[in-house]
Order: sequence, then C-alpha cells, then structure tokens
Amino acid sequence: MKALRIHAYGGPEVLRIDQIPRPRPAAGEALVRVAATSFNPADISLRSGAFATMLPLDLPHTMGMDLAGTIVGDAGPDFAHGDPVVAFVPPNLAGAAADYVAVPVALLAHAPTTVPLIEAAALPSAGTTAWQALFEHGRLAGRQRVLVNGAGSVVGGLAVQLAFAAGAMVDGFAGPMSVDRVRGYGAVQVFDYTAMTVGQAEPAAYDLVVNLAPTPATELAPLVRTSGRLVTATTDIEARDERIAAVRMAAHPSREVLRKLVAAVDAGRLRLHVAGARPLADARDVHVAREPGKTLLLP
Repeated sequence: MKALRIHAYGGPEVLRIDQIPRPRPAAGEALVRVAATSFNPADISLRSGAFATMLPLDLPHTMGMDLAGTIVGDAGPDFAHGDPVVAFVPPNLAGAAADYVAVPVALLAHAPTTVPLIEAAALPSAGTTAWQALFEHGRLAGRQRVLVNGAGSVVGGLAVQLAFAAGAMVDGFAGPMSVDRVRGYGAVQVFDYTAMTVGQAEPAAYDLVVNLAPTPATELAPLVRTSGRLVTATTDIEARDERIAAVRMAAHPSREVLRKLVAAVDAGRLRLHVAGARPLADARDVHVAREPGKTLLLP
C-alpha cells in the first residue's frame, strides 16, 4: 500500500510516498481502510522536528492525525466490517496518510451520517482541540462571555460554534476574509485583527479567553475577568497573572469527546470548514500553501 512518510526531519521535501506492507492490527486495534486524512498546522512542526524533544517520532513515520474510513474485518463488539468511522490518531503512532491504518479501537467513533465520509476527516483533531480548550481546560458553563482569538482558523471556527451551542456569548478575533463566516457561527462581535489589536478590546470583560493564534498570553490576560480563565493552544505562558487561571494546553485523543462532536455535527450544531481535497501526492504543495479551512488528503 502507499503511505505518506518522512524518513528524516526537515522541510516539505522530506515528505515522500512509499510503498509499504499493509499493517496487521495488534490486539485491541482495528484495521481501517482510509477514505481521507487532513492537513494540520501541527504537521509542519512534526515534520520539521520542532516537536522532536517532547514528541520524538519513530522514523520513518507515516503522517496523518485525522482519520475517516471504514472498518475492515473484525473490530470487536462496537463495530462491524464496513462501518464508517473517525479517529484522532496520536502523533506518536503511524498515521492515516495511507491506504490503510491500524488504530486502537478505543479511539474510534462512528462517523457522522450527515456529511460525506471524506469531509468527516476535518473533524477529529481540530474538533477535539476546540472541545478540550472550552470545556476541559476552560470549564465553560452557561451564559459566560467567551473570546476566541484566532476564530477564523479551523479550530477557532469550531470553538465559536461549540461555545455558542453551549449558551455562551462569544466574540472573536479573525482575519478580514473570515469575519462574516465567524459571525455566521454565532459570534456576537467579530474583530478584524488587521484593523484592531487585542490590546484595544474591552479589558476584564471575558470569563474565558481561548488563544488559537500566535498572540503572547501576556497580551490576552488583561481581557480576562478576575477569577476567569485563559487557555492557549499556541503560545507559552511566560508570566503569570495572579487574577486569573492560565493554562497552556495540548489536545489528546478521546473517544468520548469525538462522539460528542459527531453528535453535534449530525444535530446541525457544528459545521465543518473544508477548503478542498487533494491526493496524498500533493502533500508537499499543501504544506507550503496552507489554505484557509481544512485541506483533505485522499489516498
């Protein structure tokens, strides 16, 4: 089978299509025929070696943290042969940028039924990041006021929708091309970051600020109310503000969270922002282009 792999850390040129044997699932794993994976900005850090100290890869490594596909063979009592599934594949395991992948059954969830299977590959890692930022680290509850910085990104758009569905009053910072889309997700105010800086936003106004952009945490902390929370997935917390709780997060796979996300998609509360679909052979171009929205990669 073919697989998109890296044999060494480096630029987009290290991505290559290899022919490798089909994986044989170990105990507790399922074999999945891949319909699609997707490109994530984190793939650049994995590929380049920026994460190598904290997350060393067993090279050669098959890329692809997002999986949408169908079960092949026996996968235990929860899944049957041919069932469409999705998963967030941990980056330290062989990924889904291949014809087939062996995945721990404990990470699999049934795919949404209201979107095409390949589009479901836009959900797992981005949706999990948004959910965990809001509800696990941010402890969002009820009609709190939330600011999503980087609301025009894939994760940011999902965070806005999830917060809105939970009853929050959501504002966002986004680029000019994303303002209308983010407003359509339910945001009350969407600030164009090319026309207004975070420092110009209302101080101490938000119960929760979620940072999904390269903005320093020190610039966002003043926007959080006393006893509120700042959750950042993109920048370190280098100076503590004693008024608030600040968390530097990293997403982790969760079947429970993924099931909730799938239910939200099927209930119409969560829309996926898909930029397009490309073959695995175009992966180098995708890593360079980094188009808005999720770019799907098809085996």
